[in-house]
Amino acid sequence: MTVPMVESQGVHKYFGRLEVLKGIDLEVMPGEVMCVIGPSGSGKSTFLRCINHLEKLTAGKLWVDGELVGYRQKGDKLYELRDHEVAAKRREIGMVFQRFNLFPHMTACENVMEAPIQVKGVAKSAARERALALLERVGLADKAKSYPRELSGGQQQRVAIARALAMDPKLMLFDEPTSALDPELVGEVLAVMRQLAEDGMTMMVVTHEMGFAREVGDTLVFMDGGVVVEKGKPRDVITSPQHERTKSFLGKVLS
Repeated sequence: MTVPMVESQGVHKYFGRLEVLKGIDLEVMPGEVMCVIGPSGSGKSTFLRCINHLEKLTAGKLWVDGELVGYRQKGDKLYELRDHEVAAKRREIGMVFQRFNLFPHMTACENVMEAPIQVKGVAKSAARERALALLERVGLADKAKSYPRELSGGQQQRVAIARALAMDPKLMLFDEPTSALDPELVGEVLAVMRQLAEDGMTMMVVTHEMGFAREVGDTLVFMDGGVVVEKGKPRDVITSPQHERTKSFLGKVLS
């Protein structure tokens, strides 16, 4: 039996009295691309942040590649992992945010090199060689010596993707990676993500890009109000949604 790359069971998340996630049950298999859509405030980004323990669960369980996220289980009890143990697990999960968060004082190449050197202890020469290869992979071989201020938003986001890939993750999480970009720059970022999918990377993508979800996604999940309302093949969900709430949302975003 193949172990899911991501498995969530009854995941709840409260912020104070506000229940943002109300029992999420999902599975993402290795090599699968799952796209998550829904209105603002539906819990999409919070759920993504729970997967790499940037947010702690209030209730429920999450596994990545068969291992509990943030906890270890002994008998019937869960014990929270120490910070350094959580950090070690987080290395295996790449995350790309809306904002690029590049180090402004470092070149594109140095931004990609930094984590392997500091976190994994990779030698500088090897890290540079890998960084240059990754920049080439995202179409930025000629920008290795450029600083973030010299790059467009789309180029900065592609550097951020290369930086995440530099840690050799088994899973990539994308939190609305194109929402901060000018419309004409969106395509270059989606092209890199499309290539990652073709290369077999397991991906969870919170997105408003319905064309990408339809063409690249294996599964489309519609969330609203902290629950999964609908889930299925992207073309099926988009062309013939089963729930009124999904129909209403898609009617607005596709019009």
